Amino acid sequence: MAFTARLQSIVPVEHLDLICNGRLIRSFIRAKAVAQGDYSGTLNLRRSGWCLLRASTDGARYPVLDNYVYATTSPIYVDIAGQRPRSPEDADFFAAWVDRVSESTAAYPGWNNAAEKAHVMAQLSAARTAYLNMR
Repeated sequence: MAFTARLQSIVPVEHLDLICNGRLIRSFIRAKAVAQGDYSGTLNLRRSGWCLLRASTDGARYPVLDNYVYATTSPIYVDIAGQRPRSPEDADFFAAWVDRVSESTAAYPGWNNAAEKAHVMAQLSAARTAYLNMR
């Protein structure tokens, strides 16, 4: 599968990485930080999923007022042979996250009424079920 990517940054970055399904596939910047560039290549993806570009620096860069610069694209979803993207590891992570949010939400004392709390807890339960169904 062929791809093209373009970097345009207000500061030079040391890293521009292609990530697919949570794994580093390719690094594009090697020796010198760059603020712009065009990249292309091919991917040999064996299963449906997602890919994104991640740009970052090793340290602070003015005018970005942070310890380092970090940005990603939105994911691009890839369909291979009509199979839906699935990631059991991601589904388990987010189901566990919903469990932690549910625990703290259930303990929250400031609900307007019992119906409001029940509604929110039902939404969290539905989210957990949705993640587990993605396994």
